[in-house]
Amino acid sequence: MKSISFKTIFIIVLVSFVIFAVYSNFSKSSKKASTDNEQNETNNEKTISNDLRIGVVEFDNINPILSNNKNVQDVSRLIYEPLFNLTEDFKLEPCLATEWSRTADKTYLIKLRENVLWQDRKKI
Repeated sequence: MKSISFKTIFIIVLVSFVIFAVYSNFSKSSKKASTDNEQNETNNEKTISNDLRIGVVEFDNINPILSNNKNVQDVSRLIYEPLFNLTEDFKLEPCLATEWSRTADKTYLIKLRENVLWQDRKKI
């Protein structure tokens, strides 16, 4: 008789714990959903911009030259256009530059292609 009552109490406590956990999780998700809805409503009231937003999980460095992260490098290619591209056989091919020559140890003369513009549409 004693073992039946302990089993019953244990089952009742276990079921109540599960019900509490489910209710707690449901109330948190409903609160988050309501705050998300409020936030979306305020965002909809704002003017829509033409911004492009791309997510990167981890930044090791925001500088595309120094970054070892493939995601940062891929996103940087969307933003920055290089003077040269490096081919698979490690040869330079022109991108923004059409001609280049070395004038000293650390000095290069680079000729850009025609009609290269800044982001504000002004000529370089």
